[in-house]
Amino acid sequence: MNAEQLALSKLLKLAKGYHSALKVPEQSTDWLDIQSSSLLVARLHQYWQQQYPAAGRSYWAIKSWGMLYWQPVYLALISVHELNMSFSLQNFKQHYQQGVIAGLQLSTIKAQYHQNQQQAVTDMAAHLKRYVVKLLTDLNLVARLNERLAMPLLADTLLAILLLHAKRKPQFNIQVMAAHWLHALDISEAGEFIMLTACSDSLALTRKTCCLHYQIGNVAKCANCPKQPQQIKVQRMQQELIAVCYS
Repeated sequence: MNAEQLALSKLLKLAKGYHSALKVPEQSTDWLDIQSSSLLVARLHQYWQQQYPAAGRSYWAIKSWGMLYWQPVYLALISVHELNMSFSLQNFKQHYQQGVIAGLQLSTIKAQYHQNQQQAVTDMAAHLKRYVVKLLTDLNLVARLNERLAMPLLADTLLAILLLHAKRKPQFNIQVMAAHWLHALDISEAGEFIMLTACSDSLALTRKTCCLHYQIGNVAKCANCPKQPQQIKVQRMQQELIAVCYS
C-alpha cells in the first residue's frame, strides 16, 4: 500500500466512525460526479418538490442543498482534525438514491500534510468551497438559493460536526478552530456555541439558519431552531439535555 492509498484508507475508516453512511455502499444506483452533476442535482430537487409539494420552494432548495454538501463537509473536517491533511474533492463522488445523498466513492487522493491545523484548514477550506460552489451553481439552475444563505446553512452543519469532534477529543479548542474555518470559507454569519447546564455542563450549538423541516407539515420546529425566541430555544435545548442525562 503506497502513501496515497494509506491516507485514503485512514480517511475512510475514520469517516465511517463519525457517520455510518460515510462509506462505499454495498449496492449503488446513481453517482453524483462534480464533473457532470447538473442533471442529478435537478433530479434531487425534483424529488423533494414532488415529495412535499406544499412545503414550498425555499424548503425544496434548502433540503436539496443540505443533501449536496453534508458529506464533503464531514470529510473536510475529518481530514484536517484527525489527519492534519487536506486533499482535492474533484474526484469525490456521492451516491444518490430516491432523494437521499449518502455514501461515497474516492478512488484515490493526493494528500497534503500540514505542520499545523490552521494551515490544513486554510487549504482544505479552499478545496471544499470550490466543490460546493459548483454544486450550488447547479442547484440554482432549477431553484433559487443565493450564497448569502447557502454558506451560513453549511456553516451551521460544519459547527455541528466540530461539536461532535470536540466531544470525541476533549482537548480540542473548538472556538478557535471554528473561527479558522469560518474565516477560511469567508462566512460571516453562523450559529454560536452555548453552555447548557441542565444536568451537566454541555456545549451546544444554537443555529443561525433554519432547515424549514417544519414546513412539511405536522412537524415541530427543531429545539435549536432560530425561528423562535432565544429563551424558548435554550429552554427546549435544556430539556433535550435532561432527557439524554436520564435516559
